[in-house]
Amino acid sequence: MKVSKRIRVEGLSEQEKRTLLILETIRRKGGMSLAGIAKHTGLNLPTVSNYLQNLLKKKIILEKGEVFTGGRPATLLQLNPQRAYILGIGVNLKSVVAVVIDFKGRVLQQGKEEIKEVDIRKILISAFRLAKELIKKAKIKQKDISGVGIGIGGIVDYENGLIHWPSRIGPAYLSVYLSLEELIKNEFNPSTIVVENDATAAAFAEWWLYFPAVKNAIYIYSGVGCGIIANGELYRGATGSAGELSIYNPEKNSLLSTQPTVEDNPFYRWNLDFGIIERAKEALKKGKRSQILKLAKKKIENVNLRIIIQAAEENDALAKELIRRTGRSLGVRLAYLINLLDPELVIIGGGIEKAGEFLLSSIKETVRKWSFNHSLKKVKIVPAHLGEEVIAIGASNLALRQMFISA
Repeated sequence: MKVSKRIRVEGLSEQEKRTLLILETIRRKGGMSLAGIAKHTGLNLPTVSNYLQNLLKKKIILEKGEVFTGGRPATLLQLNPQRAYILGIGVNLKSVVAVVIDFKGRVLQQGKEEIKEVDIRKILISAFRLAKELIKKAKIKQKDISGVGIGIGGIVDYENGLIHWPSRIGPAYLSVYLSLEELIKNEFNPSTIVVENDATAAAFAEWWLYFPAVKNAIYIYSGVGCGIIANGELYRGATGSAGELSIYNPEKNSLLSTQPTVEDNPFYRWNLDFGIIERAKEALKKGKRSQILKLAKKKIENVNLRIIIQAAEENDALAKELIRRTGRSLGVRLAYLINLLDPELVIIGGGIEKAGEFLLSSIKETVRKWSFNHSLKKVKIVPAHLGEEVIAIGASNLALRQMFISA
């Protein structure tokens, strides 16, 4: 069985690169003629024709009607949506999201399940159960799932298909090593398996679906990690751990122990959701009056990011200050990354982008203060298009892209 452990363009043959280019072009345009494909890819007509004949034989693409351009009508070519079905799973510390997509990348089913478990094996049991429910709802058979992509928090060992899942034991974070590839193979037996870091999968989703022309970009996910697009490709680094935004040392006598707050040290490890929820709870426990508590039904333990954002929209002073403070801290991180990587695009995701201008204005103001003027000339900072489904969408489309390469 053919199993893909990595997604990378360097090392692809010319044939694989051209196949990927042609299929990506057809996917983005929805359907094109031979001449149109040649024009958009820059390949000559005979070359494109040879590739298309091979793809037609394999039923990867279909002839669908004709397109009129003023001369003779040309045959319209489209991806065959039933050629393969792909499952995408996104896992974080709060929930699992799964999607089923067809060979055109269209979402057929999508679902979410909240989780309270910290045991990664139990989390995956929930994720696989949700995925199987969606496969049934999509009215397809499990054996028709040709690809599975999973995006998950932690560091991915691409060489061995392992995930290093962070588990907190006392004051320390330890990694649980788990072979996701083997588990997926046993559960679904697909021909293509992709295991990816959550922030990288999210970055790929936004880039591939909405910003394909961008060559250098950063996707910020939950403040503790980011996905990086460098020179038109996902950047993972030498060990697959690129994109970690925080520094951490569990030693109580470390240099950082004297200033462990994000405000003093924006690169110190944050809690989930940029630490904004914990700061809100601390303020409420100290008696701070706020609409947040009312929206949480007078229970501090109910406070979440959605409630804080809603309170800010209702002009609550505490909520707005919490978001602005988060924007300032995140802005310092972004300024450093912009100076270091010189991207043309920064995408803010992970849910915090729903805070809108309360957050973005604070981020942009801080970035202007701390970034080099030259770096600021081209960079744009924008909210993400996709919501909580972004990791699952990214993972499924990474698997789809690998299937394009192997077509």
